[in-house]
Amino acid sequence: MKWKSFFLTCLALFFVVSTAQAATPISIVVNGNKVKTDVAPFVQNGTTYVPLRSIEQIEGLSIKSWNNKTKTLVIADPSQQITFRVNNQNQSESPQIRNNRVMVPIRFIAQNFNSDVAWNPDTKTVHVAKINDQTKANLDSADLTKARIAAINIPKISTLKELTSVESSGGSFGLFFPEGQSNSFFTIENSIINYYEVKSNAAWLTWSGKIGGNQNKVSFLKNTTVSSEVGKRPQINGRLFFYNISAHSGQSQYGYISTDGKETILGSKDMESLNDLYPIEDEK
Repeated sequence: MKWKSFFLTCLALFFVVSTAQAATPISIVVNGNKVKTDVAPFVQNGTTYVPLRSIEQIEGLSIKSWNNKTKTLVIADPSQQITFRVNNQNQSESPQIRNNRVMVPIRFIAQNFNSDVAWNPDTKTVHVAKINDQTKANLDSADLTKARIAAINIPKISTLKELTSVESSGGSFGLFFPEGQSNSFFTIENSIINYYEVKSNAAWLTWSGKIGGNQNKVSFLKNTTVSSEVGKRPQINGRLFFYNISAHSGQSQYGYISTDGKETILGSKDMESLNDLYPIEDEK
């Protein structure tokens, strides 16, 4: 019967999709770098477990000891050390033994050492970010340019679905800051506009849009529309100061965008990398 054939086809497709999703490996990214593991991480009851040695990739963390008899683990950073014990009654907060390997709950441990942790369900990626004291001091600097350089160089975290574009920027890169601020910024590259908010150890991607189409105008960027977007679009009430950077020429144009979307170019300067960011005149 036709309905039976249709049902069996749908059932087969369901198992194919489910198998493909289940087969997608879990990735661990620490400070923007993918961590290679010899044992695959796994999720159990909503908790992601990773091989013990992965923890040492987090800034400042080290494994002080593992007592196989008492199943006790000691992890430390320069300011503290914490003891963790295998506890089958509280698995989300304790290590596990699986196939004779020590597996640890990465969120619980990382957060105990003041790291930022996020799970991206779209890519099945655990993001961990932890910066050192000097970088934190730079983020809080009264020198706006120093604080901005720190902000754009700290680890980036996204829990959003990634937007992809087939267009190439040709080596150009746009960087935009709300006037007088360093704790949030936009980037434009390869027809994708991203908005980041600096929180604790990372720059969090909170909105992303694919530039194009003739609808969904971005009010704070002149003649810019997005054909698709994810996350919460930010509200910008003041001027945006920008750097339009050409990687090929090592030059950047700079200026500002007023609240009505009008762009004013103030000049250009040499700029070989983002670390060469400079103050912009006329900015309060």
